[in-house]
Amino acid sequence: MNNAGNRLLVGVLLAGITITASAEQEIRFSGSAESLDSGKTVYTEHHRQTGECRNGFWAPREHEVTYRNPQGDIIAEKTLDYGDTPSRPSFTLEDQRFGERMQVDNPAGGRVRIRYRASDGDESSYRIKAPDNGVIDAGFEVMVRQNWETLVEDGGTVRIEFLVPTRGKFYAFKAEPAEMEALDGEHVFRISVAGWVSSWFVDPLHLAFNDERQLTDFHGLTNILRNPEDNHRAHIRYDHENAPGCR
Repeated sequence: MNNAGNRLLVGVLLAGITITASAEQEIRFSGSAESLDSGKTVYTEHHRQTGECRNGFWAPREHEVTYRNPQGDIIAEKTLDYGDTPSRPSFTLEDQRFGERMQVDNPAGGRVRIRYRASDGDESSYRIKAPDNGVIDAGFEVMVRQNWETLVEDGGTVRIEFLVPTRGKFYAFKAEPAEMEALDGEHVFRISVAGWVSSWFVDPLHLAFNDERQLTDFHGLTNILRNPEDNHRAHIRYDHENAPGCR
């Protein structure tokens, strides 16, 4: 093919990409976290996410979360940048009450950098390579949507490497269909460790989604501190203010 043909082909491809990507949108949703220990509401989440529909699927770009106690005071804030790898977003989470701060940077083509300040002031940092099936933080929502056919239509299992940032390591997990009557969503999934070596430090997480592939429930260990040493275990129910018009 000559240069003119190459330019024409590139133009057609770029035109196709432009047609299949919609304008940037903003979605908002909130969550109420009920303690699995006391049954009381311990905090609320308030989400603002921007992104676009690409080929009929939601592609998040940036995400802001504000966490508030039952009295309405801000207790923590988180920002996420999904970049080119939406299942492995960069993020910063800071707890105003206890001084804990977690920062995870996932640059394009680089190694994941983790910087962590614990509630007692101790600091640690790691640089690690992200596996191709790696998942970071809220990227688990993207992972479920990306594997919807396998998980929902086929009832299959998806193997992932989930980042535990306080340990500076990706661990082998699996996502699979499950049942839990307490959850409101039509589709429930369990995310659990895949090997006995690491199974001692975390219980399975349960997520539920509606037919529009929106997260409706989270059940398990959260990323919000209950006290300087332990995180809340909660059932978080989500209410979506609007939808992006794609899945």
